[in-house]
Amino acid sequence: MTPNELQDALVEELKEMLSDYTMRTPYSTERKAVSVYKQSLPVLETDDEEDPVPYIIVRLQGGNEKIERDSSYTVKLTIIIATWDDSLDMQGYQDVMNIINRIYIRFHKSPNLKNIAQYAGEWNWAIQEEDYYPYFFGACSMEFVIAAVRREDEFA
Repeated sequence: MTPNELQDALVEELKEMLSDYTMRTPYSTERKAVSVYKQSLPVLETDDEEDPVPYIIVRLQGGNEKIERDSSYTVKLTIIIATWDDSLDMQGYQDVMNIINRIYIRFHKSPNLKNIAQYAGEWNWAIQEEDYYPYFFGACSMEFVIAAVRREDEFA
């Protein structure tokens, strides 16, 4: 298991978890499911491409391993959430919080991620402080434990 494989698994998990949750978009009256991306948004190749909102970005932030015989490798990821809502009641942040809460509930109820990683319990979240109406942003950070590489030389 590598951090890249963990990131891929978390992207797939979020797509499955949120497939039924639709939100407003800037270009259509129809609601749209959130798109989930690894590390960053795709580069827009032309000016005609639509705004990708609503979206989630799963970003690798770092990792660490303590040197022990049966050690594990801890990987920290940040999940960035962006939504759009032009209603004048300024309640678009609730979509962001609903997503954060779904993620929180999912991993606190069952920390196992596809039998390849375990949520380590480190949980932080924040929502935007500045007003970017009609865009609303938030993020949460999580740590997962994956198997570490074991030393195989004669001194192990």
